[in-house]
Amino acid sequence: MLASTRRKVRYLLLIVMLIHAHNSVRRRTKLHRCALLSPSESPWQRLYYHGDSSSFLLMTGLSRRAFTLLLNILFTDNNQQPTVSKMGRPELLDPIAQLGLYLFFIGSTMGIKHLCLIFGVMPTRCSAVINKMMQLVVKKLKSHPLAKVKFPDEEKMARFARTIQEREPAVDDVIGFMDGLALTSECTSELIEQNAMYNGYHSDTMVNNIIAYGPDGKVFLCAINFPGSWHDGSITANILPYIRNNIGNYKMCVDQGFPRSGDAHLILVGPISKRQAKKLAPILRPYLLRISNIYTSLRQASEWGMRSLQGTFPRCKKRLPGNAEKRKKVIQSIVLIHNFRTELVGLNQIATVFDPEYERYINLSSYDRIKRFYFNGED
Repeated sequence: MLASTRRKVRYLLLIVMLIHAHNSVRRRTKLHRCALLSPSESPWQRLYYHGDSSSFLLMTGLSRRAFTLLLNILFTDNNQQPTVSKMGRPELLDPIAQLGLYLFFIGSTMGIKHLCLIFGVMPTRCSAVINKMMQLVVKKLKSHPLAKVKFPDEEKMARFARTIQEREPAVDDVIGFMDGLALTSECTSELIEQNAMYNGYHSDTMVNNIIAYGPDGKVFLCAINFPGSWHDGSITANILPYIRNNIGNYKMCVDQGFPRSGDAHLILVGPISKRQAKKLAPILRPYLLRISNIYTSLRQASEWGMRSLQGTFPRCKKRLPGNAEKRKKVIQSIVLIHNFRTELVGLNQIATVFDPEYERYINLSSYDRIKRFYFNGED
């Protein structure tokens, strides 16, 4: 009996040793340095130094002048000199390439290995640069007047209301368009957090966000990184006091998914449902239905904004990181660069439709636009 047990144990140990030996010699595929061009000869260098303006705009989402301005904003402290990594090694990518890498990252759905081929760096270095630039973009742009997300002041709200009224004369108090944006996310190991992130409607792990656009096409309010199980109305309930304290007598246009009970209808306006239309008094129904149709038309602006955000920065369509802080930084950086791009590059449907001055403004040189922005009292 004892001998039989020992024999079984020896067989089991032999099997374990064979499995361990197999795993140790198993060939794993990975990217090697010899497969990459050097950073100084990479495709990115070719694009930056020899590519035409149209190709540069297509690949980075920014014009060359806007790219240079953003570079100066981000690297004002170190004069764009190559830095040293935490391990003491010289940085292979200069600030120009680091910014280019991050713009490629958020402006595409490419994996790290494909970005390595374009920029000539190994995956570990590529990931480190992306994380570094993500934090730098948020740190530098969140307070910069060309990119920051800020609720408009009284003067700007009055201008927004006039701009929208020029397109829809029956509406004189709407200053912006607000909608929800659901983005997929990686799963998290925390059970409670994972349950909150799971969205039953989409049957997926998601994060919900509320974003408001002005008629200039820029984001002036965003509530991001909320659990996927939260409805737009639940998120709005958290930010409604802030909106109420800042919006004055103006309103924002929303869809039917937003709350309009209590005093919310004094701040949020939108189209009415068929059920609500049947309850209207016959004498008021034609007028209110006409206003409802106008709100339906205005609400399309938020759809344009979401399409622009996701179309220009397809990283939104990929699964965002499971880590809440990192996920928040990704969304923040995309929103900030969207505002920066809208201000300096253009190509924004909301601004083109609502602001008659936008096309003329964008056609100015970058220097004239920045000079007008800083010295004409805009904030």
